[in-house]
Amino acid sequence: MRRSPYVLAILLCSSALAFAQAPKAAPAAGGSVDQTLMDLERKWVAASLKNDTASLDTILAPDWSSTTVDGKIETRAEMLENVKKAKWMRQDVSEMKVRTITPDVAIVTGVWTGVGTDGRGQKVDTKERWTDVFAKVGGTWKCVASQSSTIKK
Repeated sequence: MRRSPYVLAILLCSSALAFAQAPKAAPAAGGSVDQTLMDLERKWVAASLKNDTASLDTILAPDWSSTTVDGKIETRAEMLENVKKAKWMRQDVSEMKVRTITPDVAIVTGVWTGVGTDGRGQKVDTKERWTDVFAKVGGTWKCVASQSSTIKK
């Protein structure tokens, strides 16, 4: 059945208005959602520097995956295995911004800088812009998906 373009426009506008009026996420105990998620991002970097997969296990959702800078999909298991093998001299995150979508979903963007050897044995000295999607899983914020793009020098 074909719909009138006016009906479609009304539906789209209604959806956009409902999305715009979605309630902000309630602050986590001890801080704002923004601060909580930025702290998780910093914890992620600190854990990667120490090859600490146990800490990463608390951040990543069981079905987490990432689109890497070379366009491949990396599973949670692959990423954790790479973290064990990597030898980082320096990692840092900056320019973080949090965008709350619903009380249980938020997007964090930022810039990651890394120097060292990755889990595949490749020398790395790079800067990447990344996006992480977080969702509350069982009442706890977990990263469910990630994507990175290399920032050309």
